[in-house]
Amino acid sequence: MKLAERLKTLIPWVSLFLIISTAGSADAQEAIKVTGLVTDPNSAPIPGARINLYSLDRILQTTSDSSGHFRFDAVPTGKYEFEVNAPGFKRFTKTDLFVTSQIQTAKQDKSMDVPAVMQIATVGNAPIVEPMPEKALWDPCGPPGTLIYQPRKTSDASAVGGVVTYGYEKGPVVGATIQLFEAKGAQIARQLTDVRGEFQFKQITPGHYYLMFQHPAYNDIKLDEFWVARENETYITLDPVPLGKIRVCQ
Repeated sequence: MKLAERLKTLIPWVSLFLIISTAGSADAQEAIKVTGLVTDPNSAPIPGARINLYSLDRILQTTSDSSGHFRFDAVPTGKYEFEVNAPGFKRFTKTDLFVTSQIQTAKQDKSMDVPAVMQIATVGNAPIVEPMPEKALWDPCGPPGTLIYQPRKTSDASAVGGVVTYGYEKGPVVGATIQLFEAKGAQIARQLTDVRGEFQFKQITPGHYYLMFQHPAYNDIKLDEFWVARENETYITLDPVPLGKIRVCQ
């Protein structure tokens, strides 16, 4: 058989293979709309709740609206951890949330609904503190650290980065020790903050981690468990309290 005839016979099979491969690839990348309603135990809506979807590949975030509803428009199929946080309520989690293309509504649009009923947090009797004026830091209430999950701009961008600042002027805290631990407690990285108060860890395997801050002039900080994903940079801002002072909420 001549070469031209062989190519004539082969081309239809190659075309069919490419069509099947493209269809399979499109299905693998299919995105699903994920919606839900955040309520308290009495079915009252909770506005402003923070909703997170975590996986080893990506981290997606949104907030509930004034009626307690939330929506992710395009979630790639896969396994996620679903988490909801709201002030005054216990954290709500679903550790195994499978977003799959098999889920369809009567309208045939691929979507799934994930409701979240938040339990009221137990609040004990807070001690009355009367600090000396020179020892008090009058700051807004809030945790000593904040987390932002943002897309990695380049493939070699840091997996975990952040900055340590202090006071209203947000001056950098230089030479602080930042230790990164995996969820089970093993230390995997350690670094000192630079002249800008910044730190970064690049080669970090996706998963759960927590972080410790130490500096001779400040109180220690342990930042609770957070996620590292392939497509995101986990950016941490720490606001430590100097030794000998306490933070009083305004």
